[in-house]
Amino acid sequence: MSVEMVPLGVEDIKVILDERAWSPRLLDAHTLRCTLDSEAGEIRLVVRHAGPWLYLAVLPFLDPVELKPWGAGKFPPRFLGRILAVNYNLTLVKFALDDDGDLTLRAELPTESLQRDEVEIALDLLVGVTQQYRIPVRDALLDAGRATERSSLLPPAPASHPPLPADDAMDPELAIELHEVTVDLASERPPKT
Repeated sequence: MSVEMVPLGVEDIKVILDERAWSPRLLDAHTLRCTLDSEAGEIRLVVRHAGPWLYLAVLPFLDPVELKPWGAGKFPPRFLGRILAVNYNLTLVKFALDDDGDLTLRAELPTESLQRDEVEIALDLLVGVTQQYRIPVRDALLDAGRATERSSLLPPAPASHPPLPADDAMDPELAIELHEVTVDLASERPPKT
């Protein structure tokens, strides 16, 4: 006997959030928002049921007021590389940049065969990873920002092209001098030893 699965809807998601006493607010017909107090500060959780996908996010992950001048799409170069390294070690939830360029922690679940347990696991991971990573991620951002502000002890990197002579703007010198091929590519390979 086959049991037909009924997809979870917005009301089902609201019930899950209510059972956790997270007091979800309905922002529109498809979006819920919860604000949770945690050891790592306030967590703003947004859940959007978008037809074939359920999007869950801690939005924004970091408090924009604490990060000036960083955020809104402006991050030190080393920072985003560190975030990618963290993502490599995370399962189901990942850091991303939202439409405004703010850092967010997200989970995306397909609704076609979505089960209650999967939603609960995603919610637990979003809150747990936020509590575990918020302060270290903020500190990594501020550290990368300070490194950007310090002058480097290294000399500036050489240009990939030599500067063009002022009198001949269309005839740059080659950056690498090419020589004739000195290896006969048609010869047999030496025997393996």
